[in-house]
Amino acid sequence: MIDSRILVGLVAMLIALSSVVYVGINEADRQAEFKRAFAGRQVETGASLFGEFCAPCHSIKGEGIPGRAPALNTAEFFGNRTKELGYQGSIESYIKLTVASGRPAQSTSGPWAENMPTWSVDYGGPMRNDQIDAVTAYVMSWGNKFEEGVEFEAAPLDCDTSEECGELLFQSMGCVGCHMINGEGGGVGPDLTNVYTEKGEDHIRQSILLPNAVIADGYQPDVMPKNFGERLTDQNIDEIIAYFASVSR
Repeated sequence: MIDSRILVGLVAMLIALSSVVYVGINEADRQAEFKRAFAGRQVETGASLFGEFCAPCHSIKGEGIPGRAPALNTAEFFGNRTKELGYQGSIESYIKLTVASGRPAQSTSGPWAENMPTWSVDYGGPMRNDQIDAVTAYVMSWGNKFEEGVEFEAAPLDCDTSEECGELLFQSMGCVGCHMINGEGGGVGPDLTNVYTEKGEDHIRQSILLPNAVIADGYQPDVMPKNFGERLTDQNIDEIIAYFASVSR
């Protein structure tokens, strides 16, 4: 007959083994739940930090503030920004790097009132690296409705005439960051105030679609993005041309 102490020990061992097996079976689900909870808290922390440090320039929901900072909560940003810059990493790594180190030079989507400062302590800013990760997670949470690197349908422009739509496109596509119109804009590319009367419609269309086809004297090739043919419809280009026609003298 089995000693009662041995029997108790066997029962205890079986219970312990059963507990280990049960935990092992459910460990994957437990870890997944832990990761979801951590990600949720990280996004909440990032939202708070974004509201304190980033919203004064980018607005609380990332819509951007005209003349101050660009919109981040857009299909254009999540779908095309890295391709536009020739950045080889992911959109997440681009956001994290930009938040950490700032933008010492003006974005091509500008001009903006001031350059973006550095935020990471590694670059002299006020945020710890875990806080940089939290802000990145918050911004990335907007991107769930967009797919990186795929074509998308742009939101309808809030304009009534072709000229007004062309002006909005000139600003929203970043053209104003490199080109001047009536003394306002950047100087990386040629002044376009009178391009319609001086060069004509065909030249403008070619320059948008094939920017290296003709390089203006004193300017460099390979500066203007080469993917406007993918990002603009024929109607968009007609609207930009209409805008140039309205300002040309």
